[in-house]
Amino acid sequence: MAAPKIKQLFFQTEGEGFAHEHGEANSAEKVYVYLELENDDYNETGPFSVTFTAGGQFVSGATHQSMTAGANDEEWFTAGPLGVGQHELKVTLESEDAAGYAWDEPAVEASLWVTVIAARGSAIPDDSEHSRDWAYVNIIINADNFLEKPLRGGRFYARITDADGKTAAHDGDVDEGILSIPGVWAPRKDATLILYVDALHGDDYLRLEGSGDFAVTGDNVKFRAAQGFQDVTVTASDSETAAHKAGVKGSAGIEFKIIKIGGEYASEDENSRTTGSSQEWTIRIPKDNLKLSQVQ
Repeated sequence: MAAPKIKQLFFQTEGEGFAHEHGEANSAEKVYVYLELENDDYNETGPFSVTFTAGGQFVSGATHQSMTAGANDEEWFTAGPLGVGQHELKVTLESEDAAGYAWDEPAVEASLWVTVIAARGSAIPDDSEHSRDWAYVNIIINADNFLEKPLRGGRFYARITDADGKTAAHDGDVDEGILSIPGVWAPRKDATLILYVDALHGDDYLRLEGSGDFAVTGDNVKFRAAQGFQDVTVTASDSETAAHKAGVKGSAGIEFKIIKIGGEYASEDENSRTTGSSQEWTIRIPKDNLKLSQVQ
């Protein structure tokens, strides 16, 4: 069979970073569906369409290029917010030439089921609350990675809540360390921002998450976000061995950072060195948390 195989299919809501095959979301949140495909080691799939529907309604569709033997790929889809009730989230792969590429069936399908419950509070306050409890603001987040450089990535998901559990959920793109949420309603006080970011880490993405309390003091609410890290000290004679002992792979300056060699601070652009004798190396490795704080 030359058809691609659906290796993983799950969804996440804006308010949490957990994966579900079947579960709940609330009516104020979008739902994000993750699809991972793999192909066998022998055949090419040929081009095929990928269609995503939610509750029977078309959400998105695109033509996928042919997958070579042994290839893997992944896709994200966004749906909602969805109405209260049970919804089928369905992915359909349909070959453009099923016979020519020896697909057993012309289409491959897979589904998830999500039960949407009513949110405890409106995502957008009603008119009576506009002037009293909520304010219309712009939220701007400047985010750095563990290398203290602008965070690079794909998408972010933000959830704003007040003390009573009322929720407003938003998503957007990461633009060279800037995460912007323009023109949103936010509680004037006792507010919490919960943030999830798919950050680029080498050639892969790492899901980062963090939260911070804030108060509205003007038209703009600004945050600083910093990716967490851990400094690990090991004994080695070269950077490759030191990184291996510290439990990291990849390239220095991208997936980890050399902080000290033999007790001396490494230069900013130093990515490798062989000392010829065993010395202590301090390697900075990234964590998956974000420290989020409001700035004036």
